Amino acid sequence: MPDDRAIGVFDSGIGGLTVLAALARQLPEEPLIYLGDTARVPYGTRSPRTVLRYACQVADALVARDVKALVVACNTATTHALDALQQTGRELGIPVFGVIAPGVHEALARTRTGRVAVLGTDGTVRGGRYQALLAQAGAQPTAVACPLFVSLAEEGWHDTDVAELVAQRYLGDLSGGPDTVILGCTHYPLLRPAIARALPGVTLVDSATATARVVSQALAAQGLLATGPATATRFLVTDNLARFHRVGTRFLGAVPEPVELIDLVLGDGPFSERAA
Repeated sequence: MPDDRAIGVFDSGIGGLTVLAALARQLPEEPLIYLGDTARVPYGTRSPRTVLRYACQVADALVARDVKALVVACNTATTHALDALQQTGRELGIPVFGVIAPGVHEALARTRTGRVAVLGTDGTVRGGRYQALLAQAGAQPTAVACPLFVSLAEEGWHDTDVAELVAQRYLGDLSGGPDTVILGCTHYPLLRPAIARALPGVTLVDSATATARVVSQALAAQGLLATGPATATRFLVTDNLARFHRVGTRFLGAVPEPVELIDLVLGDGPFSERAA
């Protein structure tokens, strides 16, 4: 039977709105709820244990709103929390999706040489999940941390001379190397033009778009697609409504509203119970 409940999408802050936008394009009939844990952003500087605890608390908040699926639109949370979230999700009958495996599968399908680079934050690169999945498939992975890309995207400087210079500095050593590059951070699609100019001829893989396709296929296979038309997307944040409105508009392509400010209930829910 069709399922008109919402898909829950979460990130540590604002970048996951690129995943939300991709889902809205891929699944226009689906209601969506986005939760940005803006009180505790960024997750990339936290320990794996802390990231797991935060991710479980956010997942509980979305499940309490009766979502039918969860999308972890955060590379750091996918790295450190996805396995635990998926295990609890299976027990609850709620599919849980991350952003890393879809990007890897897309890159493997598109590379001609098997040489694939991953661009990500320090936390994602250190976590090594992209590299491990690529290596398991026989590819030759390279990973480059590009932390300033996040600030450039959030400041709206993603299409400036500064972005061009930073991209050239980060990516200059990749020239003549990989033929495919994964944008392994939800902020990085905004810098796609600058990255493409720094790496001419290289195929760029957007994990957000790849994730949306995987979610669409999985929900269709499980009979969980909505009948539509979709209700308005709901946005939840844990802090700083004004900044979420201002910066989020760049990522979403529209003003993210209505937005509700919420508090997370610590340790109360099936996901948090498993992480305790």
